[in-house]
Amino acid sequence: MITAALQVTVFVADQDEALAYYTERMGFVVRSDEELWDDFRYLTVAPNEDAETVLELVEADTPAQEALIGGQAANRPLVMFASDDIERDYQRMTERGVEFDGEPTSVPGGVGVAFEDCYGNQFDLFQPDTNTTTPP
Repeated sequence: MITAALQVTVFVADQDEALAYYTERMGFVVRSDEELWDDFRYLTVAPNEDAETVLELVEADTPAQEALIGGQAANRPLVMFASDDIERDYQRMTERGVEFDGEPTSVPGGVGVAFEDCYGNQFDLFQPDTNTTTPP
């Protein structure tokens, strides 16, 4: 039985630039940063140390991978991040330079707002209603 999603790959143009964006602007933490072999850096980030799922920031190194940067989910959110206080997280991230597609608004099952990373990868920030356990 599958019990969880552990990792999501996000193609980026530059790992150092992406790392700075995810940690300094989005407030994520580094979970792994190591050279697995001469030409491959395994770099993962997550919203916090206890997060079950990590994002692997992979530097695109082929034309096919480069073409996916910012469009891996075909102009849809690649990942929906849960928040226990969307207004607080929205304010903190906005102050750090994250650009949102508006302000948090009511959506089915809670409150949400979309944003992009420095490469145009799209994400949602979502706070479920107190009586909702999962996003719609």
